Amino acid sequence: MVMTVYLQQSPEQEPIYQFMDKKRAEGKPYRVYMMASANKFLRIYYATVKAHLEALNAT
Repeated sequence: MVMTVYLQQSPEQEPIYQFMDKKRAEGKPYRVYMMASANKFLRIYYATVKAHLEALNAT
């Protein structure tokens, strides 16, 4: 569900949108490219949150 909203609201310059569009162009089934995009989104989100928490702990 998150990826459906992301697909509708995201600008085309976003890396996750570009990744999703690339998988669609490769002919991947809907569920495959949505799950792959969700995994990519979560990895990026986790890295961002982790970096922010480390920065807070450093101060």
